[in-house]
Amino acid sequence: NVKVIGKAFLLSCRSLVSVDLSIFTSVSCIYSSFMAGCWLLEIVDLRSFENIRCINTFFLADCHSLKTISNISGLRNVGLVNANFLSGCRSLTPIDDSVPGYECLSEEVKEEFEKFEESRKEEQEEEESD
Repeated sequence: NVKVIGKAFLLSCRSLVSVDLSIFTSVSCIYSSFMAGCWLLEIVDLRSFENIRCINTFFLADCHSLKTISNISGLRNVGLVNANFLSGCRSLTPIDDSVPGYECLSEEVKEEFEKFEESRKEEQEEEESD
Protein backbone atom coordinates (compact mmCIF):
# COMPACT_ATOMS: atom_id res chain seq x y z
CA ASN A 1 0.00 0.00 0.00
CA VAL A 2 1.40 3.35 -1.08
CA LYS A 3 1.10 6.04 1.62
CA VAL A 4 2.89 8.97 -0.06
CA ILE A 5 3.16 10.00 -3.69
CA GLY A 6 6.38 11.89 -4.30
CA LYS A 7 7.15 14.98 -6.32
CA ALA A 8 6.37 15.19 -10.02
CA PHE A 9 4.21 12.06 -10.28
CA LEU A 10 2.89 12.15 -13.87
CA LEU A 11 4.37 15.65 -14.29
CA SER A 12 4.01 16.99 -17.84
CA CYS A 13 2.47 13.86 -19.33
CA ARG A 14 1.20 16.04 -22.14
CA SER A 15 -0.44 13.18 -24.04
CA LEU A 16 -2.28 11.75 -21.02
CA VAL A 17 -6.00 11.85 -21.74
CA SER A 18 -7.31 9.83 -18.80
CA VAL A 19 -6.02 8.22 -15.64
CA ASP A 20 -7.55 5.77 -13.17
CA LEU A 21 -6.90 7.13 -9.68
CA SER A 22 -8.80 4.35 -7.90
CA ILE A 23 -5.51 2.78 -6.77
CA PHE A 24 -4.86 5.70 -4.42
CA THR A 25 -7.17 4.57 -1.62
CA SER A 26 -4.26 4.13 0.82
CA VAL A 27 -2.44 7.38 -0.04
CA SER A 28 -2.38 10.00 2.71
CA CYS A 29 -0.11 12.69 1.22
CA ILE A 30 0.57 13.97 -2.29
CA TYR A 31 3.67 16.07 -2.88
CA SER A 32 4.30 18.80 -5.46
CA SER A 33 3.22 18.71 -9.08
CA PHE A 34 1.08 15.57 -8.82
CA MET A 35 -0.27 15.72 -12.38
CA ALA A 36 0.75 19.23 -13.34
CA GLY A 37 1.11 19.91 -17.02
CA CYS A 38 -1.13 17.09 -18.27
CA TRP A 39 -2.47 19.30 -21.03
CA LEU A 40 -5.01 16.89 -22.56
CA LEU A 41 -6.51 15.55 -19.34
CA GLU A 42 -10.19 16.54 -19.24
CA ILE A 43 -11.70 14.77 -16.21
CA VAL A 44 -10.29 13.85 -12.82
CA ASP A 45 -12.33 11.68 -10.47
CA LEU A 46 -11.30 12.13 -6.83
CA ARG A 47 -13.58 9.43 -5.40
CA SER A 48 -10.65 7.36 -4.05
CA PHE A 49 -8.91 10.30 -2.35
CA GLU A 50 -10.80 10.03 0.96
CA ASN A 51 -7.66 9.10 2.93
CA ILE A 52 -5.57 12.00 1.67
CA ARG A 53 -4.73 14.52 4.39
CA CYS A 54 -2.36 16.89 2.57
CA ILE A 55 -1.80 18.06 -0.99
CA ASN A 56 1.28 20.06 -1.82
CA THR A 57 1.80 22.77 -4.47
CA PHE A 58 0.75 22.55 -8.11
CA PHE A 59 -1.61 19.58 -7.60
CA LEU A 60 -3.22 19.79 -11.06
CA ALA A 61 -1.63 23.03 -12.25
CA ASP A 62 -1.48 23.78 -15.96
CA CYS A 63 -3.90 21.04 -16.97
CA HIS A 64 -5.23 23.35 -19.68
CA SER A 65 -7.98 21.01 -20.91
CA LEU A 66 -9.22 19.95 -17.47
CA LYS A 67 -12.95 20.63 -17.46
CA THR A 68 -14.29 18.54 -14.61
CA ILE A 69 -13.22 17.40 -11.18
CA SER A 70 -15.80 14.84 -10.19
CA ASN A 71 -16.49 13.44 -6.75
CA ILE A 72 -14.99 16.49 -5.08
CA SER A 73 -16.06 15.04 -1.73
CA GLY A 74 -13.05 12.73 -2.05
CA LEU A 75 -11.10 15.71 -0.68
CA ARG A 76 -13.19 15.89 2.49
CA ASN A 77 -10.34 14.82 4.79
CA VAL A 78 -7.71 17.10 3.30
CA GLY A 79 -6.66 19.62 5.91
CA LEU A 80 -3.58 21.04 4.22
CA VAL A 81 -3.50 22.36 0.66
CA ASN A 82 -0.57 24.45 -0.49
CA ALA A 83 -0.46 27.24 -3.05
CA ASN A 84 -1.27 27.03 -6.73
CA PHE A 85 -3.50 24.04 -6.27
CA LEU A 86 -5.12 24.39 -9.71
CA SER A 87 -3.32 27.35 -11.32
CA GLY A 88 -3.55 27.45 -15.08
CA CYS A 89 -6.61 25.19 -15.38
CA ARG A 90 -8.38 27.55 -17.74
CA SER A 91 -11.19 25.24 -18.83
CA LEU A 92 -12.23 23.98 -15.40
CA THR A 93 -15.91 24.23 -14.50
CA PRO A 94 -16.18 26.45 -11.40
CA ILE A 95 -16.02 24.57 -8.12
CA ASP A 96 -18.16 26.27 -5.51
CA ASP A 97 -21.02 25.53 -3.12
CA SER A 98 -23.23 24.47 -6.03
CA VAL A 99 -21.04 21.38 -6.59
CA PRO A 100 -22.20 18.24 -4.74
CA GLY A 101 -19.80 17.40 -1.93
CA TYR A 102 -18.40 20.94 -1.62
CA GLU A 103 -20.05 21.45 1.77
CA CYS A 104 -17.97 18.67 3.37
CA LEU A 105 -14.60 20.19 2.38
CA SER A 106 -12.35 21.86 4.93
CA GLU A 107 -12.25 25.65 5.01
CA GLU A 108 -8.66 25.54 3.74
CA VAL A 109 -9.61 23.53 0.65
CA LYS A 110 -12.60 25.78 -0.03
CA GLU A 111 -10.31 28.79 0.28
CA GLU A 112 -7.96 27.34 -2.36
CA PHE A 113 -10.88 26.85 -4.75
CA GLU A 114 -11.96 30.46 -4.09
CA LYS A 115 -8.43 31.77 -4.72
CA PHE A 116 -8.31 29.82 -7.95
CA GLU A 117 -11.62 31.31 -9.13
CA GLU A 118 -10.48 34.83 -8.22
CA SER A 119 -7.21 34.47 -10.11
CA ARG A 120 -9.02 33.02 -13.11
CA LYS A 121 -11.43 35.98 -13.18
CA GLU A 122 -8.49 38.39 -13.02
CA GLU A 123 -6.80 36.61 -15.94
CA GLN A 124 -9.99 36.79 -17.99
CA GLU A 125 -10.38 40.50 -17.28
CA GLU A 126 -6.79 41.14 -18.33
CA GLU A 127 -7.31 39.20 -21.56
CA GLU A 128 -10.48 41.15 -22.33
CA SER A 129 -8.77 44.49 -21.75
CA ASP A 130 -5.87 43.64 -24.11
